Amino acid sequence: MSNRYFTPWIGKNYEANKVLIMSESAYNWLDEGQIATPQRSHAQDSIAWNITNFGKNRYFTALNRALCKTSAPTDEQMNLVWDDYAYTIFVQESVGLGAGIRPTGDHWQDAGPHFMSLLAQIRPLKVIVTGKDMWGMMPECSARLLDDLQAYKLSDGELVWCLALPHPAANRIQGFQWEKIGESIQLFKATSFPRS
Repeated sequence: MSNRYFTPWIGKNYEANKVLIMSESAYNWLDEGQIATPQRSHAQDSIAWNITNFGKNRYFTALNRALCKTSAPTDEQMNLVWDDYAYTIFVQESVGLGAGIRPTGDHWQDAGPHFMSLLAQIRPLKVIVTGKDMWGMMPECSARLLDDLQAYKLSDGELVWCLALPHPAANRIQGFQWEKIGESIQLFKATSFPRS
């Protein structure tokens, strides 16, 4: 297992809420004809860039709508919302050039131990997993309430509850129902789950 690559975003109010949002993967892109590769700060940079560039990335546009509970959130609303969360990327390296590239088996296998290490490090109470494909590739959970609501047990016995949601950029036929997803996020965030 290589060292963790991406440094998570930690909002200034994270300690009060302890909720981590996790996306599946990152990819290379073309920048003025040159291939750009996501750097260690990519998770942090993604939050800042997508707030000031709302509408230019399908994933963050849909997620910001759900988190802010409006179709056209302001920069101020998005900044306030993201202050409450931590954010990371599950697969710990670029999966290739372009948004359509899928993680390989090696990517998935390498990501699980990194994720468990991050849970032990930043100790969220809850994790919002944005992608059902990723959910199916994550390490085995320790406790289960529903197929999409399960928990990991840390070494001290504390449970970290995870809610699996559809990928905000993946459903092109029906569309990402940000209003419904926003309600699910708020309910999950407000619910008290067993701690051990």
